[in-house]
Amino acid sequence: MVRMSQQSALISVACVSIFTSIICIGFGSVSIPIGLMFQSVREADGVHWTVLSQLRFPRVLVAFTSGALLAMSGCLLQTLLRNPLADPYIFGISSGASLGVLSALVFAVPSYSVALGFFGASLVIGLVAFMAHKGSDWNPYRLILTGVMVSAGLNALISLILVLSPPNMMKGMIFWMMGDLTYAEPRAWVGALIILIIAFGVIFGRALDAMSLGSERARAIGISVNRLEYAIYLLASFAAVAVVVEGGAIGFVGLVVPHIIRMTGIWCHRYLIPMSAFTGGALVVVADTMARSLWAPLQLPVGVMTALLGVPILIYLLNKRSDVRS
Repeated sequence: MVRMSQQSALISVACVSIFTSIICIGFGSVSIPIGLMFQSVREADGVHWTVLSQLRFPRVLVAFTSGALLAMSGCLLQTLLRNPLADPYIFGISSGASLGVLSALVFAVPSYSVALGFFGASLVIGLVAFMAHKGSDWNPYRLILTGVMVSAGLNALISLILVLSPPNMMKGMIFWMMGDLTYAEPRAWVGALIILIIAFGVIFGRALDAMSLGSERARAIGISVNRLEYAIYLLASFAAVAVVVEGGAIGFVGLVVPHIIRMTGIWCHRYLIPMSAFTGGALVVVADTMARSLWAPLQLPVGVMTALLGVPILIYLLNKRSDVRS
């Protein structure tokens, strides 16, 4: 019965998220009524079809995949570190990617921004793992402290780049660092990464459930904890990198969404991870739609909107849960 209820919850969340994303395709600087939107899709011709197929749908798709990756990354890291405050940017990965992307912009090689972003993030991923892993022991507290120290150093370099960059570039750089999907493009490998992480959560769901209760308990039931920790760390890290190199640091999604799902009573990772993906995707789609619609033609950073949406929702759920317990 519990499993069926979790399956029903997953199906419901998936349907609501997809429906919400479809509705958001019609909103922008010029709104398109849903009836006209479906008519344009059927006819596959006209101005509205061009707007939908070349501008709105790719943008919504990028927003959904970005939110899904961030939410799953946060969910995995909270399990790995057994820390409710863990989010995808806790290890300085976003700082490494941002440093690579901003360096490409400053040195006038924007075509290499994605490659340099991945290179910088990969160095940070390897450095943090090397410094945090001592012998056969991977201490979550050492991992967090190492990530915080590396992040502080990289943020200093990013600040230096911003100060030394031409004034006409500084505003665009800061805007991108706050989250901007304007120039992001849908990529097939991003979808493959989402499927890989969901499959990982389904296959290793019980092992992840045991990990969330402590590594010693996981070892007691025969789980290879070290290998699982490395897999979680790498998947969560590259999920965050895939978002940062395209759209900057979109905050609060990885931190807030897993908590929202857990507060509904879903703790099993087999359902928690895919539900986080759908919820995170819908949250970023709604936030990005608001960012490009509320003050059109001016666009706001999507990272600001995710915080404005996610934080009140989490506070409301926390207060509601406290009222139920009292």
